[in-house]
Amino acid sequence: MPGIDFDRQVFVPAAADQAPRPLSRILIPLVLVVVIGLIGLIGYKLYLGFSGGVASANSQGIEQMQQQLTDMETRLDQLEKHRKAAVSQPVASAKIPASPIAEPPAPKRTAYKVSAASVLQAQRTPVSAAISVAAPAPQASGASSATNAVNEAVVANHEAWQATTDRLADVVGVVGSQQSELSRTRDDVNKLLAQTRRTAMQFELRRGASREPVGPVSLLLRSSDPKNQRYTVCVYLADQCIELKNRAVDEVVVFVVSDNSAPLELVATKVLRDQIVGYLEVPSSKPTP
Repeated sequence: MPGIDFDRQVFVPAAADQAPRPLSRILIPLVLVVVIGLIGLIGYKLYLGFSGGVASANSQGIEQMQQQLTDMETRLDQLEKHRKAAVSQPVASAKIPASPIAEPPAPKRTAYKVSAASVLQAQRTPVSAAISVAAPAPQASGASSATNAVNEAVVANHEAWQATTDRLADVVGVVGSQQSELSRTRDDVNKLLAQTRRTAMQFELRRGASREPVGPVSLLLRSSDPKNQRYTVCVYLADQCIELKNRAVDEVVVFVVSDNSAPLELVATKVLRDQIVGYLEVPSSKPTP
């Protein structure tokens, strides 16, 4: 209409201020999702690194002990070789001065009482022989000290090898105990699976009929109320009756046949006049792997 003017500048800033709001509402959830994803990825990597580090540490420890055993066996072989060589050398050196020992009978042949010179010569000869016989004594003592050193080294290496063997025995014992615990846990899990694995056996009971065998028990219908969807059943264990009184349709009734047996479940799906239809769940006899 003529004569009415509108100030268009008033409406322009309002539209400009409202434009970024939808963008900010979208960006904030996206940023939160990205941050949560990064935190989950870091936690997963840390978990993988920790589990891998424990397994690698165990394998490295066993490899180090095996390497130590190999090194010690090599050192024992080398020490045995040195010991045999050291024992054989004193025996050879003791045989060399054996020739002077056979010469002392010679002075007896020349032991004439002619002059004092011959007597002195006869007395000097045993002294030289004694010196020649006693000369190898330092070599024998040196060989014995070397043998003692080799024996001490062998004993020390044997003790170290025995300590390493004890450590390996401890590790094997720990592994064996863990394996027994795993086997026990697996048996418990198999028992739980056997209890949860069930087979449904259908039944149809009529009032006034004889007992109907269903699985390990026999069932007998006592009464049925189709108006209120209620029923009463007698469960026979041999000649003993367990009465399940005033039960509803689709109600799971759990009972036990004996102290060591798994529980049974009875469910009635239809309640008619003088008749009920349902099933009995019994543990499956399928062998566990």
